[in-house]
Amino acid sequence: MNQVYSFNYVKACIRLTISAAVVAIVVISPHLASAETPTALSMPQAMADKIRAPEAGKETFDTPFFNAKEEPLTLNDFKGRGLVVNFWATWCAPCIREMPSLNRLAKSLEGTGVEFLAISEDRKGPKIVPDFLKTKGFESLKPYYDPKGLLARKFGIVGLPSTVLINAEGLYMGRVMGTLEWDSPDIKAFLVQDLAPKPTPDN
Repeated sequence: MNQVYSFNYVKACIRLTISAAVVAIVVISPHLASAETPTALSMPQAMADKIRAPEAGKETFDTPFFNAKEEPLTLNDFKGRGLVVNFWATWCAPCIREMPSLNRLAKSLEGTGVEFLAISEDRKGPKIVPDFLKTKGFESLKPYYDPKGLLARKFGIVGLPSTVLINAEGLYMGRVMGTLEWDSPDIKAFLVQDLAPKPTPDN
């Protein structure tokens, strides 16, 4: 028997299908589930347009780079904190354009459990970066160096600026290619939500 369905009936069926799909996602992927709950923030569109899937081996987190004192350290040294890791250089015009927003972001992230790392790809970074940051007034950006580009290559970075996002559990969440207004309220809120340490049941 042929059956004619009303428009409202069809809409109801579509809603039920979408609801079932969302439930399936929640069951299959806890990471996606946290982003689909009603209280979770969605990724800002400006970030979603530029983010790339994470691709890096385990050895990436053991690859050394250097702090302001030229002491070696690795990303594993920061485990327990969310990380926004920006790869840049003094000769990179787009990098410099976004640095004011990164400077404001670094300041605003203090006390959130998320830390900002500005890693210079300049070959003579220790000689030029400190004065560059001071002259530009970027007082919230601590200098870090990857003079041979080893860490950048481990992340598959082929252009600057590029920004890697790592959560407090040490999970590489993705890589943003190009510039953003990093201190915009929606981007900062999303970073804290997805990267900061999660409260334990005892807290």
